[in-house]
Amino acid sequence: MANNSNTGYLEFQAKLLQSLNSKVEIITNFSSITGEVIQVLTDYIVVKEFNDEFTIIPLYRIDSLIFFDKEGDL
Repeated sequence: MANNSNTGYLEFQAKLLQSLNSKVEIITNFSSITGEVIQVLTDYIVVKEFNDEFTIIPLYRIDSLIFFDKEGDL
């Protein structure tokens, strides 16, 4: 994740804020989560997965953020 410096962390958080209400795939060391970004807070985000379950993901665990366009393509 981009939190090696405070500036990088803030830039990454700004990208996450741009993803509000967007469909994304989030890659962590543990798994891949696909769904809609519902909230972006100081140190975690909330994603509503397609099975209507909510997942809380700490920002420091996010390795990659992939945006989907309106048709569902990457």
